[in-house]
Amino acid sequence: MTPIQQEPNRAAYAVFLWLFLLIPIVSIDGQTQPKIAPPAKSDTYAVTADGKKLRVQNREVAGTNFRISGVDLASDEEVLLQATKLFGKSPSVSSGDASTSKEVICYRSATENDTTYLIFGRGEVDSSFILSSDGSAWKGIHICNRSGKITRNVATDSGLHLGLTQEQVIAILGLATRHSQDIQLHRDALIYSIETKKKTDSSTFYFLEVNIDARFVDDSLTRLTISWSSQN
Repeated sequence: MTPIQQEPNRAAYAVFLWLFLLIPIVSIDGQTQPKIAPPAKSDTYAVTADGKKLRVQNREVAGTNFRISGVDLASDEEVLLQATKLFGKSPSVSSGDASTSKEVICYRSATENDTTYLIFGRGEVDSSFILSSDGSAWKGIHICNRSGKITRNVATDSGLHLGLTQEQVIAILGLATRHSQDIQLHRDALIYSIETKKKTDSSTFYFLEVNIDARFVDDSLTRLTISWSSQN
């Protein structure tokens, strides 16, 4: 007797095939992209004033990250002087002494509903700027001059600006040295501690140090702090 051949359930087979093909896609899309650079042999470690040991990456950072609205942290011209020429005079505020001394000036948007702040700083060996979506980076009652050149579109020459996601910042700067997260407040921070040994001639070197602090709320960049220094 010839056995009865059953017709395969084509619909069930189609569903199974669809699920089989879908699983790898879901797995890949569901992966969390890395935010921190893995340890490298070239890494060094710095000790903070309170004795905390922090990793420092040894790599290059594009000079376009140090230029914002015409001010260049790496320029031979002092950073506060550059800012004054571009945005006008603004009262400076000093703090600290000796190696911890800091002088800063502040500018903010001239548009009524625009809360963009751009703050420039000069230390004993470093130059810095803070780009912030509000006035929280500018403490006290000191004057922060308004400027028509300060808008929410202010960006570094490399493309860093307020509103970027963490993934977009990493695409520009590379993987961070450290990452912190406050899940309840939906806040993240990407911290970059970078040092590069640069050669001036056959026997002379200097160290380029870069510190970048990128703060996010709901995965949107709300404050960017970049500090640049060159030391023998």
